[in-house]
Amino acid sequence: MRTKTLAILAAALAGCTSQANLERNPPMELRTGKSAEDYRTCLVSGLEKDGRHVVVQPQGSSQRVLVDSKVPGATAAIIDIGSASRGTRVELREQMANNPLRPRTILTAVKDCL
Repeated sequence: MRTKTLAILAAALAGCTSQANLERNPPMELRTGKSAEDYRTCLVSGLEKDGRHVVVQPQGSSQRVLVDSKVPGATAAIIDIGSASRGTRVELREQMANNPLRPRTILTAVKDCL
């Protein structure tokens, strides 16, 4: 009984988030001097080393990186990468972004590649 309760609690705290719900969240905006292609390559490599499943979608002149959650059918983060006047613009939308107890692996990968 205790295990079942903990499993239900963990699923509730996991924050099953769809891509549409994440798109409604305001993004964390960052800039880098790297090209969009170099930044994307670094980011995807870092996330995959952490065991994350990543999908890259072209979005016109920019790229969208979708990071799957460890909860099946949920999206953990959306990262939009596009060219800016000086370097590259990065917008991160992450599930449970305001939760101080969330794993920081995605945020760390985003910042490490700047």
